[in-house]
Amino acid sequence: MSKNTRKKVAVIGCTGSVGSSALDVCRAYPEFFQVTALAAETGREALPSLCREFEPKIVVLREPRYDLPKEAELWKGEDALLRLIESDEVEHIVFASSGVAAVKALARAMELGKEISLANKESALILGERLASAVRAGQIRPLDSEHNALWQCLAGENYDHVERLILTASGGPFLRTPLEQLDAVTPEQAASHPVWSMGRKISVDSATMINKGIELLEAHDLFGIPGEKILPVIHPGSKVHALVSFIDGATKMLLSPPDMRLAALTALSWPMRLPLRMKKIEPVELDGLDLHFERPQEARFPGLYTAIEAARRGEPYPVILIAADEAAVQTFLEGKIAFSDIAKIVSAIVDGYNGGDVEDISSRIALYERCRARALKLANERAWGRKKVWS
Repeated sequence: MSKNTRKKVAVIGCTGSVGSSALDVCRAYPEFFQVTALAAETGREALPSLCREFEPKIVVLREPRYDLPKEAELWKGEDALLRLIESDEVEHIVFASSGVAAVKALARAMELGKEISLANKESALILGERLASAVRAGQIRPLDSEHNALWQCLAGENYDHVERLILTASGGPFLRTPLEQLDAVTPEQAASHPVWSMGRKISVDSATMINKGIELLEAHDLFGIPGEKILPVIHPGSKVHALVSFIDGATKMLLSPPDMRLAALTALSWPMRLPLRMKKIEPVELDGLDLHFERPQEARFPGLYTAIEAARRGEPYPVILIAADEAAVQTFLEGKIAFSDIAKIVSAIVDGYNGGDVEDISSRIALYERCRARALKLANERAWGRKKVWS
C-alpha cells in the first residue's frame, strides 16, 4: 500500500458504530484509502451524506428508504452483496454489520482472496474454524478491539508456543451493582456503557458479559487456539484489550485508548503502521497507571459461563448461543423480559438442543434462524423455566 495506489474499500454496515469507525479512518487518510462501496440495511438518514462525501461507485441497500445522489449506483436484492464482493472496484471489505445477511458474502470474499476486516460475530461463528487459516495468512484482520489486540500480539509468533489467550472486559455498568437489584435494570441503563460508545444490542451484551463469551468462541475460530486456553478477565479501565501468554512464561499485552478507530486503522493499513492523525485520541498516560484485573463471578455473569460451556461442547453450540442471545436481548430491549432473564433464556436454548452438528453454511444459517425463532417464542411465552428439548 502506498500513496500512489489507494486501497479500494467497501464498508458493509456503514452506518453502525464499527462501520463509522472504519469510515473515520478512510476520512483521515484519503491518500491511502478510497471508499468505493457502501452497504447497509436501510441506510438510515446518514447514508445520503456519506454518499455525497465519499462518492462511492456502488451502494447496496436491503430496504432503501432515503434518496441517494444520482451518481451512486444502487444495487438491491439477495445477490447484491455478492456482486459487491466480486466487483473489481473492491479490494478490501470491512464486515461491520450484524446478523447473518453477510455470511455468504464473507465466504465468497475468502474464496476470492480479498482483504477482509472482520467484526461480524454471527458470520464469524457460522463460518467457524474455516477462518483460522485466512487470519494466519493475513487475509482476514480481526476488527473487534479484543481480537485485533490478540492478532497484533500474535504477529510473528509461533501459535504452537501459545499458553493462553486472555480477553479483557470492562465489566459493564453493573459490575458493582448488588445482585438483588439486577432484575430492576432498565433497557436504558443496560445500553449505557461506561467506557465504549456502541450500539444498544452490543452494550446490553457487555452488561451481561455474554459478549465476552461470544468473543471467546470467536477467538477459537479466528486463531485456532483450543477453547480451554482462552480466558476472560475483567479490567475496568479498558486500557489493556488482550494478553497472550507463551510457554516460556512471557506475556504480551496490547495497551491503547478504548477507541474502535485504532483497531480499524491497524486492520485497514496492515502490514504498515500509519502515524496517528485522527482527532480526540490521546495516548494512554503511563505515569501512575494502575492495571487492575479480576475474575468474573458466575453469579453475576451467568451468560458468560453458558458461553464457556458452549465452547466446551463444540459445534454447533456457538451458533445456537449467539442466535438465542440476539433474540433474548431483543425482547429485553422491547421491555418484555427482565435483564436477568436474558441469561436464563440463552441457557435454556443451549441446554435444550439435542440435534447434531451441521456442516454446510446454508444449514448453519438455517439452524441460527430456527434457534432465534425458538428463543423469541420462549421469551414471549415466558417459558424458559421449563426445560424443553429441541433439535
